[in-house]
Parts: sequence; structure tokens; C-alpha cells
Amino acid sequence: MNIFFWNVRGIGNVDTRITLRNLFLTHRPLLLFIAEPMIDISQIPAWYWHSIGVLKFCVNDRGSLLPTLWVLWGRDISPSIIFVSSQCIVLEILFQQVNVYVAGIYASTSYLSRRHLWADLTRLIGMYHRPWLFVGDFNAVLGGHEKRGRRPPPSLSCSDFLQWSNANLLSHLPSFGSFFTWSNGRLGLENVALRLDRAICNVDWLNAWQRTSCSSLVRHHSDHHPLLISVDGHGVRNAAPFKFFKTWTTHEDCRRLVLECWSKHVRGSGMVRI
Repeated sequence: MNIFFWNVRGIGNVDTRITLRNLFLTHRPLLLFIAEPMIDISQIPAWYWHSIGVLKFCVNDRGSLLPTLWVLWGRDISPSIIFVSSQCIVLEILFQQVNVYVAGIYASTSYLSRRHLWADLTRLIGMYHRPWLFVGDFNAVLGGHEKRGRRPPPSLSCSDFLQWSNANLLSHLPSFGSFFTWSNGRLGLENVALRLDRAICNVDWLNAWQRTSCSSLVRHHSDHHPLLISVDGHGVRNAAPFKFFKTWTTHEDCRRLVLECWSKHVRGSGMVRI
């Protein structure tokens, strides 16, 4: 399964649509996300979508404003749309006999508005205990290591993004290709680059499909690199490594609780007692 995401303002241009068509026909994604198109989807001729096999679509809800996020798909899948907001579209898909959730993200540039996004996604993760994949432009970074430029990123924005990730035990997939997915295109000391576009998944997703990769492709007609997420459904599922939430160790009752549990008498063989 391939999923394609591209933040591209120039989708109304013929040259940009030719590039998108070539990328689509090369990678054959099941889902295509377009962010910040700056036009209404009705302005793209229907024959163009049919030429690449796209049959249906959904756009985000911004009231009277133009949508800033599109998701499109063909006849190979029949997703259910379970949530739409101004910053995301969440789909439920049957993949390899498992119901999974894929969220396309185009987050607000305001960290206060992004807090509504983090709250919505946290609520949905709590409602649907299944594999989750988040892909898109989060308009936030985790820290200074994800920005190149003079000024450090805003600490509140980084903290919110990190807290949402940690609270939901999410993993940020490394990107093959360019690490920084957006650049202002300026030279020298005026250049700023950020890792805004990425793929994130939960533990259930990684346990089911460890061979999930994210690639930032060559940049065309946009200041963002396109993202290609590939899920190898034929990989061997190995036993998941032991992990625990490190912040537990900072809880004042952690040591007491561990000591009490280990001091209990348990009958059986050595492994059973462990």
C-alpha cells in the first residue's frame, strides 16, 4: 500500500498537474492527499482525475473558506470517512483484513489552533483502538534539530507537538531523502528549512507492519517535498521489542509499586513467576 501526500499551491497549473500525474502513475498510491491547493477542486477537469484512476474525493471543512486539504482515491479501496475538520481528514480502511485509520493532516500555522487538532486526534485514538497512521504537513517541529536557520523554533509549539506524540505513544517515521521537507528558497544566512511534512504511526501499526517507510521525493513546483509512505504488507512479522513509557519512572509511586509487585509470591516455573 502506498500513500502520497503533497503540499502544493500550484495544482491549478498545467505543468504541476503533469508532474502530479507522472508521480501518481509511477507510485500508484491508494490514497492521494493534496494540501494547500489554493483552488476549488471543481476547477480541476474531471477527465484529469479519470486519467489517473481517481474516482472519489473528500475535502476538509473550513466553512465559507476554500478547503486546504483534499484526499482522493480510486476503485481499489472503499474508505469510510469518520472525521473531518479544518485541519484533518480521517479515514477508516480495510487493509489485509484489518480496519486501520489514516489521518491526512494540514495543521494550522497557529499553535493555539493546533491544540484543537491535538485534542481531536487524541480523542479519536482513544475511541478507535486500532492501527493509526498520520501523514501530512503538521506545521510544527519537535525541536531545534528539525530546523535550519537563525532563530530556534517556538518552544510552546515544540512542546505541544512532543506532548501529543508522547501521550499517545506515537513514532515519527524517519524520512528517506531530504530531512528538511520545506524551505523558503533563500540563500546564505537567510535560508530557513524545516521538517514540517512527516508520517507518524502508533504501536499497533508498527506491530502489524514494521516495514513502513516514508520518503521525501524530489521537490517540484512547490516549496514542500512530496511524501511517499510505503507499507510492505508481505513482510515477515517479527516479535515486537520490549518497550515501556519512560516517564513512568518519574512517578512518585513507581518504585513502591514495582517493589510490591515483585515481592508477591507466585507459584509456577521460573518463566511463569517472571
